[in-house]
Amino acid sequence: MLSNVSFEIKDGEFVLVLGTSGSGKSVFSLCFNGIIPQVVPVYYSGKILVNGRNPQETPVSEMATEVGLVFQDPDAQLVAMYVEDEVVFGPENLMFERNEIGERLKNSLEMVGMWDFKDMHTWSLSGGQKQRVAIGSVLSMKPKILVLDEPTSNLDPAGTRSVFELLSQLRSQSDLTVIAIEHKIDELIEQVDRLLVFDKGQLIANGHPRQVISQQGDELMKKGINLPQISEMALGARSRGLAIPDDKFPLTSKDLTELLPATNEFIPTQREIVSNQNGKSPQVSFEHVTFSYPYRSPALNDISLNIYPGEFLAIVGQNGAGKTTLTKLMVGLLKATKGHVLFEGQDIAKMPLERLTEKVGYVFQYPDNQLVTDTVFDEVAFSMRIRGYSEDKVKNTVDEVLMEMELTSLINRHPLTLSMGEKRRLSVATMLVLDQDIIILDEPTMGMDWGHTVSTMKICQKIQKQGHTIIMVTHDMRVVSNWADRVIAMTDGKVLLDSAPQAFFVDEISLEKTHLSQLPVCRWRNCKLNSQARCTTCVEDSLNFLLDPKRQLKQEVAI
Repeated sequence: MLSNVSFEIKDGEFVLVLGTSGSGKSVFSLCFNGIIPQVVPVYYSGKILVNGRNPQETPVSEMATEVGLVFQDPDAQLVAMYVEDEVVFGPENLMFERNEIGERLKNSLEMVGMWDFKDMHTWSLSGGQKQRVAIGSVLSMKPKILVLDEPTSNLDPAGTRSVFELLSQLRSQSDLTVIAIEHKIDELIEQVDRLLVFDKGQLIANGHPRQVISQQGDELMKKGINLPQISEMALGARSRGLAIPDDKFPLTSKDLTELLPATNEFIPTQREIVSNQNGKSPQVSFEHVTFSYPYRSPALNDISLNIYPGEFLAIVGQNGAGKTTLTKLMVGLLKATKGHVLFEGQDIAKMPLERLTEKVGYVFQYPDNQLVTDTVFDEVAFSMRIRGYSEDKVKNTVDEVLMEMELTSLINRHPLTLSMGEKRRLSVATMLVLDQDIIILDEPTMGMDWGHTVSTMKICQKIQKQGHTIIMVTHDMRVVSNWADRVIAMTDGKVLLDSAPQAFFVDEISLEKTHLSQLPVCRWRNCKLNSQARCTTCVEDSLNFLLDPKRQLKQEVAI
């Protein structure tokens, strides 16, 4: 739903669209090429003009030459078996001449860096490569506008970086207008000319990122809208008395470094890391575990590690590193090819699955894979009912969990009709009702806005403080920095690093090998201190460092 929205976008602009789940961003994206209202009928008033054409009346096939639309899941957009066939699909359907089609194929694939892959099966590509092909397929129509609806939400950091670098390259080579809906704002903010921010279908902010975030940042954060990490810190500093003018408001670590006077006088203390290993026996143990899928090289290679009760453990690494395979072994979905996986001293391979699932809950990466009923309430109640709980107990527990996960208003909806973020919260909710000792979450915040990410992680943190173990596979480094107390970094089926988050985020070798990025606050801290010895990772800690009286910073920033 959109309500009374008015704005203009100039040729060649890069516009970033922000908003919480359900704010109208995806509806907004479907209006540019006429999918709304021509394919998805809706009531509308007002008028849209795209390069002088009205997409409400112009056939979608004609608007495809004006506007290219890329969805968040490339698998839902790719229709051909081979890369070449995918890219020529649009021009062929518009019956261009053979020579013209061949020229568009070559130009489009070269622009997205996929010419050498033209004969590959689309299903054999990585997530980042698939998204590049999806972008190439719309570029083959030579649109003047490229609209992207969360194009990196399903990608690992390497894939995300690949797509964002491509967008930068495309803009340097042409006057293409880019309109992107994206939550990963830290990686993208330097390219952005303008922010549009939606809330409940209304446009609540429209302007340059520095202006919008400086003037409305506090309000946007309260609504759960993700902002650059450096900007969050600057807003916090301003609220505590540090004067930062609008035109110098920092968006990146480079901005903040230029804004503040350099000092090496004070080295901050790390935030305390609470060890959950003291005197405890391991809850889960891997003893020289190797696992291979049929006809493939080992997905895990001689893994040995212990996980202790009450930990909040993050498992990180690029796609294919072995993260999900590792967690599936913990819940008995896979069995080790070599070695042993133990739960409280017992070999998981020999434990009855029913008993193991009473102790260990698993939230899949793709929520559709575990939704089995016809209503949200029944989905959350399912595991309690098959275990024979009374209906009163079921209702009370389910109502409480739905309220915590902000799903009460959706109680009678079919799970498959929910948005990706709502499905994700529902899948997490299904694992909270049984009070299991360990909760394993595979990409729990994928597709969520920052507000729901925070609320979901706070629930997980609450469960951890009650003595439960949280094991989380994630690509979201801000989630890792704010909530995990231990990080296992994996690459090529092996554990590369097992440490506290603070140590991980300053280990440049591990970051490079896992294709992960250093957090903006870490980049700023390292630059300011000329040292990587004692970096903290969360905004609050860096804010305390920024404002610590020992640094003798003036309350006015020297410009």
